[in-house]
Amino acid sequence: MSYEIPQWAIWTLFSLGWAIAITLTYHDLRMQKIKLEKPPNWIEAHKKKHRKLPPIPSFMRDVILGYSPGMVVSKNIQLITPSVQFWNKLRPSEQDKLLELVEWLGQDRRDYLERMKMMSPPGKPSMRLLRK
Repeated sequence: MSYEIPQWAIWTLFSLGWAIAITLTYHDLRMQKIKLEKPPNWIEAHKKKHRKLPPIPSFMRDVILGYSPGMVVSKNIQLITPSVQFWNKLRPSEQDKLLELVEWLGQDRRDYLERMKMMSPPGKPSMRLLRK
């Protein structure tokens, strides 16, 4: 006596396998997209975590017009173009943070760096600017 598998069982197994394959493919593509996404800047990361804008780091006190301790980042702050000496004293992570603030305020980081370079005295050694 031979037992035949019902047609609906075959279609159910086929459909289930197809659904699993689609789900795994979607998951893989989603993980690839997440890896390719640019991580949020320090302002957005703080805002997402604490639901409020972060205070301005103290190392930026010389480039924020009217800076006071505890001042919070806002779209209304005005940046001063720093000197080359100021820039070169910053650690790379601080330079990144300052440039991320520049971009967050709607300015182009390349223009900001170029203004700094233009302020350097002629004939001095070229400044070490972060290029990205």
